[in-house]
This record gives sequence, C-alpha cells and structure tokens, in this order.
Amino acid sequence: MFSKRISFLGTAIFVYFLIIGLRLYYWQIIKSNELKKEAIKQTHKLEEIQPTRGKIYSFDNFPLVQNENSYLLSIYKPNLKEDLKEILQKIDQIHPDFSEENKILLDKFQSNDQQKWITLPTPLKKENADLLSQVSGLSFQKSFFRFYPEDKLASTLLGQLAKNESGLIIGYDGLEGYYNRQLEGKSGYIWQNKDAKGETNLSEKTWHLPATNGQDLFTYINRSIQFEVEQKLQQGIEKFQADSAFAIIMEPQTGGIIAASATFSSSMATQSAEIHNPIISTLFEPGSIFKPLVVSIALDSQGINRDFICKQCNQAITIGKYTINNWDKKFHPDSNLKDVIKNSDNIGMSYIIKEIGLDKFLDYYQKLGLNKKTGIDLQGEINPKVKQNWPEIDLATASFGQGIAITPILMLSAFNSIANDGYLIKPSVVKQTSAQSALGSTKPFVKLIQKGNKIFDQKTIEEIKNILEYSVNSAAIAHLKTTNSSVCAKSGTSQVVIKGVYSEDETTASYIGFSPCQNPKFTMLVTVKNPKTSPWGVSTAAPIWYEIADRLDILL
Repeated sequence: MFSKRISFLGTAIFVYFLIIGLRLYYWQIIKSNELKKEAIKQTHKLEEIQPTRGKIYSFDNFPLVQNENSYLLSIYKPNLKEDLKEILQKIDQIHPDFSEENKILLDKFQSNDQQKWITLPTPLKKENADLLSQVSGLSFQKSFFRFYPEDKLASTLLGQLAKNESGLIIGYDGLEGYYNRQLEGKSGYIWQNKDAKGETNLSEKTWHLPATNGQDLFTYINRSIQFEVEQKLQQGIEKFQADSAFAIIMEPQTGGIIAASATFSSSMATQSAEIHNPIISTLFEPGSIFKPLVVSIALDSQGINRDFICKQCNQAITIGKYTINNWDKKFHPDSNLKDVIKNSDNIGMSYIIKEIGLDKFLDYYQKLGLNKKTGIDLQGEINPKVKQNWPEIDLATASFGQGIAITPILMLSAFNSIANDGYLIKPSVVKQTSAQSALGSTKPFVKLIQKGNKIFDQKTIEEIKNILEYSVNSAAIAHLKTTNSSVCAKSGTSQVVIKGVYSEDETTASYIGFSPCQNPKFTMLVTVKNPKTSPWGVSTAAPIWYEIADRLDILL
C-alpha cells in the first residue's frame, strides 16, 4: 500500500513538473516572439515624422503654392483617461466636423483592440492644439497645410490636396496630382523608449530615420500673364453670355505652358466641379482652326502645290446623300490657298483633303500626335477618339475640323508645330524640380529649347505662315490687332455633339494663332463654349485672343 502511494506521488510530481515544463516551453519558446513584441509595445513607441511637401513656383521663383504650419493629432489608447467618444466631442467643438472628416480611420481605430496608436491627417491650428494638449492620451506633431499666396490664381494648373478613400491627404488634378510622389517626399520614423506614463525616456537610446522632404517644382507659369488670361476670360463669358471659356498659352520653342485657365459662368458652377481641367480632360471638334494643319499636310505631302486653285468652289459639293456647303452659304470661285483660308471655305478644304488622300492624311495625323495624349505633366489628360472607319464623307468633314474629337491641348500642340518651324514638341508646365536643378532651387532658369520631331519642312512652314498672316490682315478681323506685331491665326466654329447628334443651338467658338509670325513669342488657343451673342469664333473667341495678345506683346 505504502509503495503504491510512493509510486502515485512520484508520478504526480513528474506530471506536475512535465506540465510546468511544457507551460514554460510554450511561453518561452513558442510565444516568445509575440511576448517580446508586446513588451516592446509597452516600453517603446514608434512615431512617424511627416515630411514637408514641396512648394510650387512661378517662372520668376515666386511661390504659387507653399506650406503653413499646422498640427496633426495623435491618439494613444493606453493613456486615455476619458472615453474616446467624449474626447472626440471636445475636439469637434474646437474644430467642427473633425470626427466626420476622419470617420473611416477612427472607426477602424476604435474597433481594433490591437491598434494602440493613430495619427489623423486633418490639420489643426496651433491655438486648437494648445487647447487639447492637456488631454491625456493626445499628442501633436508639427505638420503643414497648403497656402496659396496668389489665392486662386492658376488653380486650373496647380491642382489641389484632398483625401483618398483611406482618409489620407494626397494630390489630385494638375501638378499636385501628377507630381504627387515627388512633392510628398518620404516619411521618417523615430523609435523611442517610454516610461510607465508613456513619456519619452531621454536616458535611453533612440532610433531615428529622418524624413525626406518633397521636391519643389519650378514652372513656366507667368503670374502677370496668368492674371490677364483669367480676367479676360471672365469678362468674355459675361460679354458673350457663354457657358465657359478657356485659354492656353505655350512658348513655341520650349513647349512651356506660361498660362492656362478654364473659367465657367455662374450657371455652370456644377459642371466646373465635375470637369477638373477642360483643357486636358474634355474632347471637342476643333472646327475651322484645324484647316491650317490640313493645308500644311497637303503642301508637305505634295498632294497640292502652292499654286492650287479650287476650280469647283463655285458650288456646293455632294458626297453620297450629304451636301457640304460653306458656313455663310456663299461660294468663292477659283479660290487660291490664301483665299480658301481667309474665307474659311469648307468646299475648298474638301477638295484639298481629297488630293491628300486618306493614307497620307492619317500618316500626318499620327505624326502630329493627334491620335494619343500629349503627355503633358498634368493629371487627368484623356485620350482622343480615334476613328477606325473613314468613309469619304468623314474624310471631307475632317478637312474643316468636324467629325474628329481631340483635346484642346492636343490642338494647341499640333498647331504649335507651325510656329516652331515644323517641329512637334511636348507641352509641359514644370521646367524642373529642385532635385533636377544643378543650380539650386533659388536660381532662375534659362529656357530649354526642344527640337522634337520634324513634321513639316521649311518651305511648307514659310508658305502656311504667309497664308495665315494674309488671312488675318485681309479679313475684317484685322481691326482687332492693335500692335505692330504680325499675327498668324485662324478662327473656327464647330457644332456641339449631344448624345450622338449635332446640336442646332450650341457651338464651340475658337481662335488659335501665334505672334510674331517669324520667331514667335507665344502660341495661344482661346475657346468659348456656347456663346449666346454670336456663335462664331471670329466674333467671340478672337476678341478675347487679341485682348490677351496685346498684353503679351508688353509682358513677354
């Protein structure tokens, strides 16, 4: 009996020590990594160091977008002495809608017991941070918010900051969106030992990875010209009772966009919010401003020669069941090239493109980049519509800019090849970033001349410039030109397609050109959407173009 008790006791002791051993093995071996992590969480804290977002400068190094200090709120659950909902109510009293603005992040934070720490992206002013600094569990880190010294100037180009689906603030539209990675920089981190109260233990070593601040952008934007453009567009909308208007001005040899704006009437405010940047994100049929490109193609491809005479321009042209007529229903017998452009003769253009032929026309169409994006450094550029089938009537209407859909920036880029001695160059808003600048961010930069792709030979360029200058000086529009500088330009009007059908009422009026004709300083496109006083580009877009051009003659 006694021996059985001894045996039982020995077995019990063995089992007891086995259980203890297994338990110790479980905690010290199997769960060791997890316990180490929990211990580290209780004795250390990881703080993110926000980088400073890069600034955006005009061509003369004036800041168009810069940063002002703000403070980001961080919440540490273990140190909270009040219910989080009550604390958020206090914050909302100081900064209305704070909880709503950060709802997604806060909901995840409250529902996840494993998440002890969060930093929220909504910036607070210093006085608000000071009021909340005594609340246990809250801390603040210095950050910034975007400040615009010139208010809304160039907002079409600059873009904005907004929250993504996760509630994080990133760049959208324009330069802010396109260059978001360069502008935002990279976050830094600091790993610190903390005491029982959660405060940093300064006697212990810390690990520090510094933040990399965002790059600055140096643009071609000319503030004075940008101001003139925005002012003239607003006046034009009111004068011509239009829905909207936009203008783009490019340096012919660099491709630099020195000014661009899209302005909407008060009745179109909703549309302005939906269409972020019409110059790159909307399609339009260019109308007659496309005619100089077609004539250039015809001359360069030798489809016609400079002595071309339109023998059939004494009557309308019929193609199948369609009839092509001129905008004013008038005929111009025996028109030469200069008169075809001056009179904006649709019939003459239809015969010219027939001489080119579809294959050559499409070849040049692609060379001019009209079948794809320009690649301009603005977020939101869309692709043009590219036709797969080209019946005879569609080729004819393309000669006067109908039946093709391109973006305004594409039209300007292609037309600028005439101004730039036949070379097609990529448009750009940013000349360089601070990382690219070998001279340093505060140094002025010189123009970077781009050669680009050669589209038209010099003889073609000389001829089309003569034609354009003649059409300006010999037409009624000549009175709008008040300076001595020569102008090579063309007006255009196109019907607006609504649900696949051309509208009888709405039109897009445009004027495109460059000045002076030799060694031009600028190429500019002005477009007016649905003007009520007159549908024609020569009566609406052209006056705005010349008002801006008069100022450019002084400012450039």
